[in-house]
Amino acid sequence: MLRGAAAVLRRAASGGGQGPGQGQGSGSGSGSARAQPLEPSLLRFLVCPLSKRPLRYDEATNELINEELGIAYPIIDGIPNMIPEAARMIRKKPPSESPEQP
Repeated sequence: MLRGAAAVLRRAASGGGQGPGQGQGSGSGSGSARAQPLEPSLLRFLVCPLSKRPLRYDEATNELINEELGIAYPIIDGIPNMIPEAARMIRKKPPSESPEQP
């Protein structure tokens, strides 16, 4: 199983096995405006390094979200940056407060 995870990580790091000219965008390598999405099969193996819990992929922000801790790890060029210092705090939903009735 570990070999399978390593192969998925290598494939994701190398552009998902795409051949020349099949990558996203058509430039000479100068910063693409589109963020490269996460390889979906990686989600089976990735957990938060702090809580060891599964992460949720947010396609809109291209981040891996830990709802429990309220943090988001960025995905850069299709590679998750799961260094805790690189994570950003996300706004947790406040508990529903009922207005106090006298």
